[in-house]
Amino acid sequence: MAFPRILGVLKREGIGGVMRRANILMHGVSTGRINSSTALYGDVPSQAPGFQPKVSIIVPNFNHAKYLRERLDSIYGQTYGNIEVILLDDCSSDESVAILGDYAKCYPGKTLCRFNEANSGGVFNQWKKGLELATGELVWIAESDDYCSTNLVEELVRGFQNPAVMLAFARTEFVRGTPPMKAWTSEDYLSELGLGIWDHPFIKSAHAMVKSGWAVKNIVPNVSGAVFRHPGKISLLDDAQWLNLRMCGDWVFYLSIIRGGLVAYSPDATNYYRQHSLNTSVNAQQEDLYYREHEVVAMYLAKLYQLDRADFEKQERQLYLHWCTNRGPSQLAEFRCFYDLDKVWQRTIDRKPNIVMAVYALTAGGGETFPIMLANLLRDRGYAVTLLNCKEQATEPGVRRMLLGCIPLLELDRIELAGSVFTDMGVELVHSHHAWVDVSLSTLLINHQDIRQIVTMHGMYEMMQPTQLQVLLPLLSRRIDRFVYTAEKNLGVFSSEFRQEKNFCIINNALPLKSITPTSRIELHVGADDFVLCLVARAIPDKGWEEAINAVAWASARSCRKVHLLLIGEGPEYDRLKSQTLHEFVHFLGFRSNVRDYFAASDMGFLPSRFKGESAPLVLIDCLLSGKPMLASNIGEIHRMLDSEGGLAGELVSLNDWTIPIETVGQVILTLANDPFAYQRLLHCVPLAAAKFDTDVMTDNYEEVYCEVLGIPSNDRLGNNEKTTGVIG
Repeated sequence: MAFPRILGVLKREGIGGVMRRANILMHGVSTGRINSSTALYGDVPSQAPGFQPKVSIIVPNFNHAKYLRERLDSIYGQTYGNIEVILLDDCSSDESVAILGDYAKCYPGKTLCRFNEANSGGVFNQWKKGLELATGELVWIAESDDYCSTNLVEELVRGFQNPAVMLAFARTEFVRGTPPMKAWTSEDYLSELGLGIWDHPFIKSAHAMVKSGWAVKNIVPNVSGAVFRHPGKISLLDDAQWLNLRMCGDWVFYLSIIRGGLVAYSPDATNYYRQHSLNTSVNAQQEDLYYREHEVVAMYLAKLYQLDRADFEKQERQLYLHWCTNRGPSQLAEFRCFYDLDKVWQRTIDRKPNIVMAVYALTAGGGETFPIMLANLLRDRGYAVTLLNCKEQATEPGVRRMLLGCIPLLELDRIELAGSVFTDMGVELVHSHHAWVDVSLSTLLINHQDIRQIVTMHGMYEMMQPTQLQVLLPLLSRRIDRFVYTAEKNLGVFSSEFRQEKNFCIINNALPLKSITPTSRIELHVGADDFVLCLVARAIPDKGWEEAINAVAWASARSCRKVHLLLIGEGPEYDRLKSQTLHEFVHFLGFRSNVRDYFAASDMGFLPSRFKGESAPLVLIDCLLSGKPMLASNIGEIHRMLDSEGGLAGELVSLNDWTIPIETVGQVILTLANDPFAYQRLLHCVPLAAAKFDTDVMTDNYEEVYCEVLGIPSNDRLGNNEKTTGVIG
């Protein structure tokens, strides 16, 4: 429901009206059955003409010369064109290297070869190496003894048009002999799960798939039949236990990369999985290793997924049937020496909750980019994180790229489906960062009390009309579990009773460190000795773009040293002012994702804001972490952010009735441009102020809030990161 409509219903009908409307919106949508996924996520879309993501095809080979030509012909003959092929060899003793070299010569423009002079010790070491070399958005690990239909990549790529799909897989035929003959199919292999879903394409949630059968057996029997999003530098790739697995490592890999996202399937392409005497997984099924590795899988499941003990009991029963088939009945005690369900269940205490980070839009602005950064930090700590983009503005590609590739991006055709989708995905907590999103999700989740919701305020509530806020308070009181604020000014509109009821707490913003390469001043047409200010903000009137230009013009006309202004950002002021401004010292740069490189190339950050919602601007932290002081309006938490034990890491200018005093700002610029001692005094304080913004401390504090809301003892979650003193309160 749109924000004004929610307000209208609350005014006329109160909370009861909101609940009735929410029920009407959700009428007929099933939330509990896996077969309802089409209503939630749609069908696998047809291939859009402009959708051609690069696919990195990794071929890890070891002594498969006998099968290589058929394998490579099926790769280079794919109907999908935007590919790179990474040929790996793990010190084969047969003719593999010569064959791989022949194909590399035939397809030089799309082939990369890396051949080991010593064996790596395991196939997953080769997977890791291939992933480190892969530059594609999507990855296909095509094992060297398999082959496939020529439409496999094209068919599976379709599913990734949904940005929450993390893996797509095709049907598999198990083949034997020469020439290869079909032995059985993936439909046969999966029939005992009783799902009945393999005859048509689908998109389903990873959580639902794990609950319905992926916890019992690996539904992707062969990695050659799957394409997945490049996971980046995930911790699993350095996990010694995973690297040493012989037959279940692919299962653990899938479970890790799909978590928090969706999975697509197509029966319209076929992977041919060759069964032969050198096949590791086939041989291992007769060994104790088979049962030990299933226990390892169960351990990972316990740590990664929200499962009931009954889900693990299903796997145990299935595995014991396999044991009895191979070793005879009445050996349960011996079986449990290899698979101990009690030990597995104890690992569930290590699981971190499933979180949706909800954003208004993927666009520039602190309230929009902060949740992306926090989602990345939480994913690195082992959380299942999904980013919900409500798409209320057009997506800025640079902002989209800020999200780690291993985090699913959920974009719903109907936001009204949010409650059902979150239930299907096993979401336990929603963290929203924009008043419109807070209220909309509160409405849609009002009957989903098992899903908790917290809000981080970035300055919007104090900009509401008092009458609007009073109407919203009953809904927020009923639905929101905790409020986090970043500036004292966020509190004024809420009564002390409401703040106490919702246990308001302050958590300071922070940003991660990153490598900085200062932008070349030559490219910017700026002299090495010129004084450069850099303004990074949305190009809206209240962010002071026009006043910044006027203040720099005032200072430039009086300065012995040339003064320049870099303007980074997009919006209506960018278009208006660029067409009107003729000053050669004003540089309109548009959106830039690497703002620290521009701050580092400048002498000073510049934030002449008169935006009444300004709280604790992230761009100020970016500036300090780039090693530069900031000239800013004295509003929100800016004074506290710039303060240090040595003084302010910048200069502040007070507003006159929310207007920016041009000459006062110009005089500060003039002084700093021409007085090196005044500038050096500010520069000296920058590292002292920057040290306050520690992402470990910030993330610890958010973890503590999550634990409190979900009723999880925080000591079990925070481990040894004891950095939360004095911040939450």
